Order: sequence, then structure tokens, then C-alpha cells
Amino acid sequence: MGHESTSGVRHGVGSGEAASTAPLWTLLREDFERHSRSVVHPGLHALVVHRVGHWGLSQPAPVRRLVKVAHRLVNRLVIQNVYGTEIADEAVIGRRVAIGHHQAVQIPAFAVIGDDSTLRSGITLGFTNGETRREAVPHIGRDVSIGPGAVLLGAITIGDGASIGPNATVSMDVPAGAAAFAPPARILKPQQPRPQSSDTASSAS
Repeated sequence: MGHESTSGVRHGVGSGEAASTAPLWTLLREDFERHSRSVVHPGLHALVVHRVGHWGLSQPAPVRRLVKVAHRLVNRLVIQNVYGTEIADEAVIGRRVAIGHHQAVQIPAFAVIGDDSTLRSGITLGFTNGETRREAVPHIGRDVSIGPGAVLLGAITIGDGASIGPNATVSMDVPAGAAAFAPPARILKPQQPRPQSSDTASSAS
């Protein structure tokens, strides 16, 4: 699964990998714009901490060690414990990604999220067993919308422009432009009250 995608995410340089070459300041400025230019937006805070941690991975050893300590401290105390958001510094997140609702968002190491995608509350990108850790996580294309409560598992590719519906569990590739939704809710007719028998009515009177 995921290895034959034509969206450019698994093979070659996907949208997420390309974003990692952009200057840190450019990424932070675009994140600020995407989150309505709000300096108090929790989704922006989570991305800023991730961007700094991810940037630190490519720096010389002294800087890398300093950034790693600072990143772990802020990430654990604030982003995880207060905001309920977990984003590994080894995850690759593209440009202008929005975390619209930040609670219970989990993005593991080596996951890839493409440019202009939107994440909402309660989403989980998860590993599966049986493959190398680097390959056992989802790769998300560009401009993908992931609804609240969605779970994406394993070495799958979500194509550009796809939509993942609320509470959907996805463990296979989703083609570009397609939608994956959980079964819709069933609406049951309300139960009608039982008509009273004449004996019951007379005894009640």
C-alpha cells in the first residue's frame, strides 16, 4: 500500500519533503497567515514548536543539542500536556498547513503532510507493524482535508485534494480528489407510545 502512488508523495520529493528546504522564517510566516494572523491560536503554537524542532535536526551538533533540549521541554510541558497535541520533530509537515482544532492531534515521526492541508481535532496518524518505522506511516498529499476523529493507519498514501470524513478509519490508499467517509448515522423513528386499553383507562379513572 502507498508505494505505487502517482501523487508524488511516496516516491521522490513530495510536497512535505520540499517544504523542509524552505527557510524557517518563511514557514513560520506562512503558518501565521494560515492561522488567521492570530498569535494566540493553539494550532499555530503547535506548528511553531514543531518547525523549530524539525529545523534543529539539520543544524550542527552544538545547535542541534541545544534546540533538542529546548524543544523537548516546551513540547512536553505545553504542546502535549496543555494543548493535547503530539507532533514528532521528525514528522515532515508542508507549507501553509492548518491545525484548525488542536486537541488530540497525533502525528508520529516520519509521517508526511503536504502543503495547504487542513487538520482537525482528534485525528491520529499511526504506525503499523511489519514494516520499517520510516515506511509504516501515512503520507498525506497536498490540499487534503482531514475531519475530526479520523484515524489513518499504516504505509498509506492520501492523494492530493482528497477528503477524509469525520471519524473515518483509513488503512488503504485514497486516490487524489477522492473522499473517504465513515458510515453515515442511522436515524431511527421515535417509538410511538402504546395506546391504553379500555380496562387500563377505566382503572386509572
